[in-house]
Amino acid sequence: MKKLSFFAILSLFSLSFSAFAAERPVVKDIQAVTGSGNRINVTWILPRDTQSPVTRLFLYRTLKPVGSFYDISDLEPLATLSSNISSFIDNVNDYRDYYYSVTCETAGREFDIILPSINSTVNGVHLKLPEKKAETEASLSGKEKSYSVESLRDMPLPYLDLMESRNRTPLKMSDKARSIARELAMQSEVKENLITEPYVFEEDLISPDSGDDFLLFEILRNYFIQRQYGQTINRLEKLIATNRTKSVTSRAKFYLGESYYFTKHYKEACQTFLSVYDEYPPLAKKWIDSSLDMYQLPEEE
Repeated sequence: MKKLSFFAILSLFSLSFSAFAAERPVVKDIQAVTGSGNRINVTWILPRDTQSPVTRLFLYRTLKPVGSFYDISDLEPLATLSSNISSFIDNVNDYRDYYYSVTCETAGREFDIILPSINSTVNGVHLKLPEKKAETEASLSGKEKSYSVESLRDMPLPYLDLMESRNRTPLKMSDKARSIARELAMQSEVKENLITEPYVFEEDLISPDSGDDFLLFEILRNYFIQRQYGQTINRLEKLIATNRTKSVTSRAKFYLGESYYFTKHYKEACQTFLSVYDEYPPLAKKWIDSSLDMYQLPEEE
C-alpha cells in the first residue's frame, strides 16, 4: 500500500473538517498578527449552516498552544463576543508569546471542541521589539551607546557659544599658573571618564518567562537596579559558577564588572571586563579605560 503524501493527508483533513464544520459550531482560519503599538489583531471566519444557531463567542488567550478544550477549561475567557464578531484587538503590555482560541456557544452551552490551527492558533505572537537603530549606528561608528537604568533617552550635549570669544585678547599666564592649569586639566579628563550610571543590556529590560535569563533578570531587579552592588556580586558569582548559557554568562560577567566598578574595586572590574571583551568590544573598552583611569588615582584621604 502506497503511503499518502503530506498534501494528500492535508486535503483529506480539509474535506473532513468541512463536513465536520457544516454540522457543528466551530470558527475556522483563526489568525493572530502583531499590530501597531501594543496591539495584537486576532481574526477568524464565523461558522455557517450549523444545526443550532451560535449565540456567543468566547475568546481565550494563553501562554502555550492549546491542544484540547481541557487546556482552557479552567480559564475565564479574555472576551465574550457577539455571534457576528469575527475579529478582536488585544492590548498587551509585554513581549511574551501569546496564543488564542475561539469557541462558540449554542443553546446556552459552550461547544468544547478545540482544533489546532482551525479555531486555535499554533504559533505564538508577540509585540514588536523596539528597533535597534541607535545601537546599529553606534556599532557602525565603532562606539557602543550606553543607556542609564532610569532613562533610555540620549542626553543632548551642552551647547557652547564660541562666537563671543573669537575676537577677545588672549590672557597671559605665568609658568606656575600654566602648571596648575595643566594638573587641573588632567584631573578633569579623569573625571570626564568616570562612569556614573550602570548599563543594562536590552535583553534584560523585559522579564523572561523562565530559564537562565529569568535567573539573571531576578538578580538585576532585586539587587543591581537597587544599586546593592555587594549583594549583586555575591549572586552573580554563584550564577556564573553554574552551567549557564553562553549569552547569560557573558552578560552576567559584564554586570559583575560593573558591580566591581561601582564598589571601587577597579582592578577586579578591569579583569572582568577583559574576560568579555570579545563579546562586547566597544562597550567593554569604555569600561576598561575608565577602570584603569580610576585605579591609577590616589585614594581619597
